[in-house]
Amino acid sequence: MIENDDKYLMKICCIGSVSDLKTEFIRRFAMDKYDVNYLPTLGVDVTTKKIDIDNEQVKLILVDTAGHEVFSKKRPSYYRGASAFIIFFDKGDQQSFKAILQWKKEFHEHVLDPTPHAIVGFQAETEEVSTEEAKRLVEQLKSTYFECNPTHGQELLKILQFLGRKVIAG
Repeated sequence: MIENDDKYLMKICCIGSVSDLKTEFIRRFAMDKYDVNYLPTLGVDVTTKKIDIDNEQVKLILVDTAGHEVFSKKRPSYYRGASAFIIFFDKGDQQSFKAILQWKKEFHEHVLDPTPHAIVGFQAETEEVSTEEAKRLVEQLKSTYFECNPTHGQELLKILQFLGRKVIAG
C-alpha cells in the first residue's frame, strides 16, 4: 500500500531584484548545494521540497521568478495560484530595497490581497540599508521581516515554516 504523506501543497513565489542571490539561496536550501558557476534565472526556476510544519508534511513548490525587466510580462503567469510569496532584497543595494513596493504592487495586481508574505533582506558586507530602515518599511506594508545570509540556505526553512503556518491557519 502506498500512502501519500503530503497533506498540504503550497506554491510560494520568490520575487525581487536580487535574482542571483535569491536563486542560490533557494538552491542551497532545496538541494543543499552552492554553485559558484551561477547562471541567471531565465524566466522562472521551479523547485520542489518537502518540509515539516508542526508535524504535518508540506510539499512546497518554490517559484523563483527572474527579476530582470525583460521578463516582467511573463512573471504574472507564474503568480497565479500562489499560496504565499517572499520579496527578497539585498541590504547592500539601495535600489533593490526601493523596488520592494513595486514588487508587492506587481504581485497583487495578479493575486488577491491578502496573501501571506514576508520580506527578506540579504545581509551584505557593506550595507546601504539598515535593519531599522527595512523594519520601518515592512511595518508600513503590514508584513514580516527576516534577515538572512544568502549563502546559508537553511535559514529559508524558518521563513517557509512561518508562511506555511499562515497559509494553514487560513
